[in-house]
Amino acid sequence: MRLTEDDLARLLTDAADPRPEDLMTQQEIIGELEFAVGYDPRLYAVATSHPDPRIRLHAVHVREHLPRLAADPVTEVRLAAEHRIAENARLREPADLPSTHSHGFWWVLQQPLSRALIDQVLGDEQALYFVGPNPTTPPDVVEELMRHPSARVRQRLAGRADLTEGQLLRLAADADAGVRTAVSVHPGLTEAQRAGIDIDVTTMPGDEHYGTSARCHEPHGDNRPPPLEDARRWARSVNPLLRRRAARHPELPPASADPDLGVRVLTAIHNPAAPPELVLRSFLEHTGCGRGRLESHPRFPVDGLARFAGDKDPRVRRLVARDPQADPQVVDRLLGDPDPGVREAMASCPRLPVARILTLLDDPGLAEPAATNPALPIERVYQP
Repeated sequence: MRLTEDDLARLLTDAADPRPEDLMTQQEIIGELEFAVGYDPRLYAVATSHPDPRIRLHAVHVREHLPRLAADPVTEVRLAAEHRIAENARLREPADLPSTHSHGFWWVLQQPLSRALIDQVLGDEQALYFVGPNPTTPPDVVEELMRHPSARVRQRLAGRADLTEGQLLRLAADADAGVRTAVSVHPGLTEAQRAGIDIDVTTMPGDEHYGTSARCHEPHGDNRPPPLEDARRWARSVNPLLRRRAARHPELPPASADPDLGVRVLTAIHNPAAPPELVLRSFLEHTGCGRGRLESHPRFPVDGLARFAGDKDPRVRRLVARDPQADPQVVDRLLGDPDPGVREAMASCPRLPVARILTLLDDPGLAEPAATNPALPIERVYQP
């Protein structure tokens, strides 16, 4: 269940006064709260307007809220925000950079950079991973990095908003597929130019990688859908990566017929009105991450799932247990499936005969799922 802003405000209020037995500071509690709510961006929006100035102080590290906090009526909050604004704008010098590659090293390289610091790390390929997209990197350095022998460095330039048309076209024709693919979503390109780029969607991480590999990752951090206007425009793009971004918006019409599997999968995951057949098809065709989210979709169909009893994928065979019309003999046969997940699913299937459920209560491997079977007689549930 999604927390309301009132819920978040109450949690922040509780965090303002940690109890001695908590063994955690207020800052640590708020950090844990941030993790617990899935890094919901509303948390710090609520903190910015919280009546307790101690809570407002914790929001000064979020850039988008600094203007409001800089006008806070409480001097301590206002000065903290003004200090953070000045620090955010300060050019980092060589003395600011830790001597070893570490979290602090990478953090500095994502701040405004002086020319002296940039020149110092030009020979460090790992540092250039952050220097390339840094908006304070000067044009002549960007042009130099366009010719860098590392495709990883060139790929990082693709996200820069200030690339010239010539630079965009050079990246679009790069010898490396990852570079071409990364730049193919750049807003400075026309649809005609995108259509001419030879891309490889398997080179992209996160949401953009859905439907391409079992190695993709669940999205982290800010999970807000894109603005509706952007989503509508991207949904019409020739570029499947832009259409995948659009598919995260729950208000768009379901893209059931999109030729790209990633678009269909993300549509099924994020759209509450996704047709049941799209949800099931996405589950069957996509074997990577996100499958659990498809399986728990409220419109995941149940009728006819018994037809998958012989499927080679054990995750698909487990669906038989959901079918309200599954043949009890089929369910019983799958109790001997080589996959433990399939056996456990069948042990909890209400289509299993009661006598068979009772025998499973003595099976060390299946007693627990059998005990959760809704067809188990109530008197056995409470039997000591």
